[in-house]
Amino acid sequence: MRKVRNFTLAAAVLVFATGVSVARTASAQPHPPMPPGMGAPPPMPDLHVRIVTEAPPPRRHEVVVVSPGPHHTYIKGYWHHSGEAWAWSDGRWSEPPRKHAHWVKAHYKKVKGGTRYTPGHWSYEKVIYN
Repeated sequence: MRKVRNFTLAAAVLVFATGVSVARTASAQPHPPMPPGMGAPPPMPDLHVRIVTEAPPPRRHEVVVVSPGPHHTYIKGYWHHSGEAWAWSDGRWSEPPRKHAHWVKAHYKKVKGGTRYTPGHWSYEKVIYN
């Protein structure tokens, strides 16, 4: 019994010490300034899955314009829930952030208590919905 307890304590200390050393090395670095004439970088997308009591409004009609380049993907407009209210996100052409990335459209699923909303986002993996 004593050997198991000592081993458990030693393992816990090792895990804690490793975690603390890793946590110390991770630090938030500020983004470099944008070149003159460039706008601010786009905000990080809100990827929080939410259960929302009200369903999203009906989709809006969109007119798709010509693609600005061969590597652009059209992202259809969708209703985004900020945690407080639904807001329309217009459709747009966008280049994938990395090679082989694909756009996963926003999903809305009726569940007990409302609608489960999963925001649209870029992904490198195949997503399976239940």
